[in-house]
Amino acid sequence: MSVTINFNRLFVSSDSHNLCFFDEFSSGVNIISGRNTSGKSSLLQSLLFAFGVNDVRENLAEILSYNPIFRVDFTKTVDGVKEEYTIIREPKSIYVREPKGRVVPFHGIDADNSVEHVKLKDYIRDLVGFTLLLEQKGELKSAPLESMFLPYYISQSVGWVYLRESFSNLQYYKGFKDDYLDYYLGINNSFDRVEYRELTRKKARLTADIQNLNRYSKKAEFQFSNLVDETFGEKAEEYIESYVKKSNSLEEERIKYIKLCNELSLLQNHHKILKRTRSNVNSQKYNDIDRCPACTQVLSYSLEGLYSHYQKYNDTVELESHIADKLTTKKSQIHSSNKVIEKFRKEIHDGYSVLLSKNVDGVTFDQWVDNKANIKLYKKMQKDIGDSENELDAVRSSINSMNTEQETVSARKTKERDFKRIFSYYTAQLKLNPLADSRYLNIYSINSFPRQGVELHKTVMAYHFALNAIIAKTKIAHRLPFLLDAIFKEDIDETNLKTILSFVSNNLPEDTQTFVSISEHVRSDAEVRYSKDIKPIEKISVKDVKDAYFPEKSKLIYIGGGELERGFLSQSLEDYQELHDETIDLTAI
Repeated sequence: MSVTINFNRLFVSSDSHNLCFFDEFSSGVNIISGRNTSGKSSLLQSLLFAFGVNDVRENLAEILSYNPIFRVDFTKTVDGVKEEYTIIREPKSIYVREPKGRVVPFHGIDADNSVEHVKLKDYIRDLVGFTLLLEQKGELKSAPLESMFLPYYISQSVGWVYLRESFSNLQYYKGFKDDYLDYYLGINNSFDRVEYRELTRKKARLTADIQNLNRYSKKAEFQFSNLVDETFGEKAEEYIESYVKKSNSLEEERIKYIKLCNELSLLQNHHKILKRTRSNVNSQKYNDIDRCPACTQVLSYSLEGLYSHYQKYNDTVELESHIADKLTTKKSQIHSSNKVIEKFRKEIHDGYSVLLSKNVDGVTFDQWVDNKANIKLYKKMQKDIGDSENELDAVRSSINSMNTEQETVSARKTKERDFKRIFSYYTAQLKLNPLADSRYLNIYSINSFPRQGVELHKTVMAYHFALNAIIAKTKIAHRLPFLLDAIFKEDIDETNLKTILSFVSNNLPEDTQTFVSISEHVRSDAEVRYSKDIKPIEKISVKDVKDAYFPEKSKLIYIGGGELERGFLSQSLEDYQELHDETIDLTAI
């Protein structure tokens, strides 16, 4: 069985300003009224904020400037068993009092990605049995608290225009719409959704690749290349074989030539050094006037020194002569190698020129070479097509083997039929022309409606009521109070006012509370009776609406006594000091 949550009362207190809001709620319908900008939306958003929904913080900025404490007392019901809870939110902390009196604190919950907020989210999820997983960056993660309230909260700002954007941070999740609807409609999609989406993307990519390759391979130049591929036949093959051999020989000879040039350079340097050495040895003197080049000391003359001098000189002369002979030989080898290189170059050039002049069946060699490149590319594309088709077959096989996906598709179709029936019935009640296009009738296809103004307002209303009804019928997902913020548009006429009120009162959910906010413009009876410029919505008496359209036990709550603007925090805190003290005590842990 699903969990049902009922809000019993809301207390918002500001110690610094000695102001507060307090009211208890009916278990059926609660009509919230007051002047425009009185704080009707703030009441509904305070309920959400108390549970850790940070998405509404910006809308509550003015109230948060009072540094308030939010307290919601609520009842959790499972299989007829009721349990009483209290949740209290300070600026950066939340405290939950459980039925047995234990208080569970969470500190540092002002950022959604903080560790404490993640712990709070997991606690609230367990409390209401909320198990939705959403995909983010290729991983399945626990859905945020906003998605827990989404089907049950229709915001005044965008909820009556956009279907799933009463909260602003949910569209960043991959495949959000399908996962969200599957969960609330009770469809089991427990197969590996990340793998399935990856396979689906891969299938689409492979299909596109195959189509592109097939389209490109049919271009005229590839077809022409196939036809003329063998035109040159033997001549081309002979040239290519000869060219490869001569090219290899030319390359080898070039390497040899470079090696000889390097050896010649080495010998030339050696020969230059020997000449300088011989000149230096020859200039040395071995008599009493020879002096040290580093100082003024006179070098002594000896027979051993004279012998050594002439021995060095003779060795240097002999080696120089040997190197000179090697230089001559190396030069000769280099000239010979250069002649061989020129010979190979000429043979390759001449043979290529002959082939270039050939024209076989109107096809030149240059064309044949280009065609050969096209043939190579064509064969590569054919291979890629074959490989991609094999891979595509494997992907399709993997997708088809996921039987649970086929079951999911079948279950979705059943739910679509149920929704279409209820939605069409509701649009008829709202006196709207029927929608024929499946894009606006199949719940998994609906993103928006082709209407505007009051017609769009009523169509979106029918959608939200139909979704709530089908969730109630499924009895799998948790059930939260239905929060309808501002059910009327400013430019609505009197006929549509009555139509909408009749529709809302006749289709209220029976298993949960409903909160409906309606503006009331305070005017005298004379102003209402005689002024022609007053809009129908400005003539509404919410008390009369309550008595005429809503159940007898419905509760009417006036924000700021129905007279004040920005009157949400307008009650004296002194009148509720005992409740305030109790709330403070619960946070003192």
